Order: sequence, then C-alpha cells, then structure tokens
Amino acid sequence: MRNFQFDSRDFQHFQNVAETVAERLGDFLNEVGKNANAEQSAHKGKPRLDIAEDGQNVYVYAELPGVRKEDVSVTMNDERVLTIKGEKKRPDAGGKNFIRVERGFGSFHRSVHIEAEIEQERISATFQDGVLHITLPKLVPVQPKEYRVNIQ
Repeated sequence: MRNFQFDSRDFQHFQNVAETVAERLGDFLNEVGKNANAEQSAHKGKPRLDIAEDGQNVYVYAELPGVRKEDVSVTMNDERVLTIKGEKKRPDAGGKNFIRVERGFGSFHRSVHIEAEIEQERISATFQDGVLHITLPKLVPVQPKEYRVNIQ
C-alpha cells in the first residue's frame, strides 16, 4: 500500500480554485437569472396598474410604453371586471441583427375587479405619454323616496 502525504499548501490551492469556480458560477447564474427574469416579465403580458378613487370616480392608470392607442381595447363586463387588451408590435429592425433583446413585444392583457358600482355607459379613457388613463364614474345610489301620508 502506498503512503499518501497531504500537504496543506495543496489544500489551500484547491480551496482557492474552488472559491474562484463557485464565484464565477454564481456570477454566471445571476446573469442567466437576470436575463430570464427580463424575458419572463416582458412576456407575462400584464401591464402595471395604479388604481385610485375619490367620491365620484375610480381611476385606473396602465403603463403601456411603446404601444399605440389604436392597438389597445378596454372593456368592462357586468361583474365589474375591467379588461385592458392590446398588442405591442415589434418595430422594423431596418436590417439590423439584435445582440440583446429585453423589451417585450406581443399581446398583453390585464383584468381587474372593480369593487365600486360603476356607470358603465359613462366610462372614459385617454392615452398620453404611454399611460392609459381610465375614468370609471361611480354609480350614485338611488335615495329612497319618502312619501308623506295624510292622516284623516
């Protein structure tokens, strides 16, 4: 049987190599993760929303950068689900080959339930600087009428 001698310098060298490999692998996985997250968020197809309200209206603001208003539709059903649909079209590359693509293109949609009763016939929307502004007028509750009864 052969006698094996272990030199602590060999272990230190091995430890340094292992730490370098682990660090590089970590950097690689972080970069892959960043790219995957960018692609995943770009393809989720859910624009970011802000929702606010006051006494008269509910307001919805949707970020739609790079989308034309002609490529967006807004609907609301009887269950008070507001849906924003559309498509962000890829611009013509003009013969260029992309090296990296992080911006998302394609169809998107977002549905959100609105708690307040809404007058659907009066919903309005504007589109400015890549932000869709939707105003949803709240339904004014009908006040019960009171009738005075003459006592005879």
